[in-house]
Amino acid sequence: VFSFDGIRGNRYLLHFDETNSQATLFTRDETLVLKNQPAASGSKYQGERIMVWIKGDEVLLEVDNKRVGPCAVSQLQTILSKAWLSGATFWAVGNEPSWNLVMGAERVILLTEMGQKSFEFEGLKKDELDPMHPYGHYTFTNDEKHELEIEIIEGRCTNTMSGEPFAVSVRVVLDGQEMPGCGTGLF
Repeated sequence: VFSFDGIRGNRYLLHFDETNSQATLFTRDETLVLKNQPAASGSKYQGERIMVWIKGDEVLLEVDNKRVGPCAVSQLQTILSKAWLSGATFWAVGNEPSWNLVMGAERVILLTEMGQKSFEFEGLKKDELDPMHPYGHYTFTNDEKHELEIEIIEGRCTNTMSGEPFAVSVRVVLDGQEMPGCGTGLF
């Protein structure tokens, strides 16, 4: 998973699928499949109209053979990388009310009220969530008798505050309070 920012506030999320030598690019308006291309350095993916070439922290984006930029690694990428390094396989965010969700084998953590409240639950069973295709319904309870219901729905989603594109829609229900948002598998 790789997140980057382009010009005019455009934001992008790229899911790599090494098995099929391709990547899926999520934009605010569309979802595109790009094929892996040979590159002297970095990772290069090409579609009919779009090319993305990542070399370290540098991101080159071309639309209709014209460079669009400058592009840069987004702040979201830092968050996603930290979550993945901590063992998480899924990350999600929502607004009004504000919340963040991290799902992994060791634990599931929901942060609400701008991180002021934290709810921790026992983690996922091994292979319960496929980060490439995380769709499904998950229910958790913890020692404090909180109930967390998570529904991960196939289909591109755009964060209502930041405009960042995500791979899936997410519906979180904590103790009966429903909170919509967006998310991505981490791989």
